Amino acid sequence: MVADGRVTSVGPPGTVEVPAGARVVDGAGCTLLPGFIDAHVHLGLVRPARVLAGGITTARDLGWERRTIHGLRQALAADPAAGPRLLAAGPMLTSPRGYPSRARWCPRGSALEVRSAGEARAAVGELAGWGAAVIKVAQEPRAGPTLPPDVLGAVVEASHGLGLRVTSHCGALAELVRALDAGVDELAHGLWSDEAVPQAVMERMVEAGMVVVPTLHIDPSPARIDNLRRFLAGGGRVVYGTDMGNAGPPAGIDPAELALLVQAGMSVETALAAATSGAAAYLGLEGRGHVAAGAAADLVLVEGDPAADLRVLARPRLVLRDGHDPSGGHQAGV
Repeated sequence: MVADGRVTSVGPPGTVEVPAGARVVDGAGCTLLPGFIDAHVHLGLVRPARVLAGGITTARDLGWERRTIHGLRQALAADPAAGPRLLAAGPMLTSPRGYPSRARWCPRGSALEVRSAGEARAAVGELAGWGAAVIKVAQEPRAGPTLPPDVLGAVVEASHGLGLRVTSHCGALAELVRALDAGVDELAHGLWSDEAVPQAVMERMVEAGMVVVPTLHIDPSPARIDNLRRFLAGGGRVVYGTDMGNAGPPAGIDPAELALLVQAGMSVETALAAATSGAAAYLGLEGRGHVAAGAAADLVLVEGDPAADLRVLARPRLVLRDGHDPSGGHQAGV
């Protein structure tokens, strides 16, 4: 049962009292799951309403021009039926002419260039004041210069001082080592290259508590899958994210991404948790990621059993965000 944006009761048929006038959805043969959380999207490249209808009730944008993404964040906070709840990094911190300052996929202003440790600290403070949910750095040597170690270290130190994590687009093994040395918290793609991560580096990642958001669907190369397999085998933590807006992932839950996580060694259950309860815990989304009395009514109903066939997640029958049904734009009692 859902009321006032919360789950009020959960139980088998006949055990939950349904108030007169409540909307009743026949869920025979269906599975009810928490709303999915995508920790790596670029929402400016997709329609937010379609993303929500596809089962994503919370999305974290990892790189966009701040005025536009801030306006979208405010609009989605005001209208739960218009799209997913939005967390945002704003622009990526990078070196002058570094990635993505010349990238065609994002608007001008999606890169914030810093030239020194002092500029880096000031930029982090500026983004934190704007409401950034995370600080993203670009370490992509194939598309321009990367942040020197002292500047990267200043970004991490300033971010941690303000209670923010740092995530990195890391395009080379040498940059991954720099990220570890600096204390970067997360890899926004895993290692975004086909280099094999040496076991000693992998062990450092796990020991440091570095989190990986794999985005395998956009590049399911054997090397990337093997890197993730060894990271998981060593006890590494994975959070679901797709790089939605990039070629491949749909605007909604991506069964292919989940299947690749399973291919890399996760069980179906742990892969689903990485997109629901695990992602909610990592991102500090209290009361979300669970189907339980008192939890927020972020819910997805699918026909069939995703534990038996992940493909059923591609076509949600019903999606609620804070109890609001985007197909009808109203709050629903279920």
